[in-house]
Amino acid sequence: MPRFAFLVHPLTGFHRRVVGVRRADWSMAVGGEGRGEPGVICNLTVEGIAEGVVVSVPLLPEPLLTDQQAALEAMVRAVEVAREALGGLDAVGLGSLLAVVAGRGGALAERVDMPVTTGAAATTWAAVENTVAVMETLGQRRVAVLGFAGTVGEGVAAALGARGYEVVAGGSGRAMERQAKKLGVELSTPEAAAGSARVVVGASTTGGILAPEALAPGTVLLDIALPPTLKPGRRPEGVQVLAGEAVALPEGWRKGFWGTIYHWLSYGHNQAYACLMEPIVLSVVGRDTPYAQGRRLKPNALEDFRRDARALSLRPRLARGWSEVRPQALLTGPAG
Repeated sequence: MPRFAFLVHPLTGFHRRVVGVRRADWSMAVGGEGRGEPGVICNLTVEGIAEGVVVSVPLLPEPLLTDQQAALEAMVRAVEVAREALGGLDAVGLGSLLAVVAGRGGALAERVDMPVTTGAAATTWAAVENTVAVMETLGQRRVAVLGFAGTVGEGVAAALGARGYEVVAGGSGRAMERQAKKLGVELSTPEAAAGSARVVVGASTTGGILAPEALAPGTVLLDIALPPTLKPGRRPEGVQVLAGEAVALPEGWRKGFWGTIYHWLSYGHNQAYACLMEPIVLSVVGRDTPYAQGRRLKPNALEDFRRDARALSLRPRLARGWSEVRPQALLTGPAG
């Protein structure tokens, strides 16, 4: 079967300690540095279609961003761990900040002999489909997209603009001004953009960029940022925060004990984030070029992934926590 690897890193110290338990690295498990080497944390299989492993690069967000050469070397070792575990490898996907550091997949691709994809095409696909479902249900034509400087933020803004929605992007600087003009979208500060639309897409690559009070009452925030978009604080009345890039698990998904733990600590029991699906789809279709790598999505990348994902019966899943949310439920406001 096609074989894939998905590389991740712990978002918090707690997550890193869990990785230590899984790897029997007891120093890491109690909060120390530990051996600090990449290791398999679970096997994930789509029965009869593909088999793969999730490999942890045990670096927290700050060291990943401050020493990107060290992050790259750790990712190279993680690919070798995956190759050894599976007896071969056809595609590599990058999760969270691993998709941002070290050339957004490009530097890793130069060091390994297989396609490396960042998940940006799959994330953009899921976010756009979920956002359109919310927009149409609420009867909205204006949408704010935060994180316009990132690959996914720009991709979401471009795709929604191409569908005829009025897009206001959060960002600043001459480069973003030129790109916004090229795409025909409005550019504003994140705070002003978020406050000007009832539907907001949070697509920052680093999360934690927006105070909750910047949102208007009754806003629906589709959040695809890890860590989350909102800073700590009290949300205005009626604000709903939903997972914007969740995908329903395909038929035949098998995750085992540690895969179940991985889901519980990240995606939820019945869903996964779209970025995980990108290397799976890439390996199954036998594509030798990534859907997403580098600063911007290439022409047709989004449509290519949409076509291939549909062929495997993947579908986006609008969610609140672990629970699926039907767009019509948004008309009645937040649960409880």
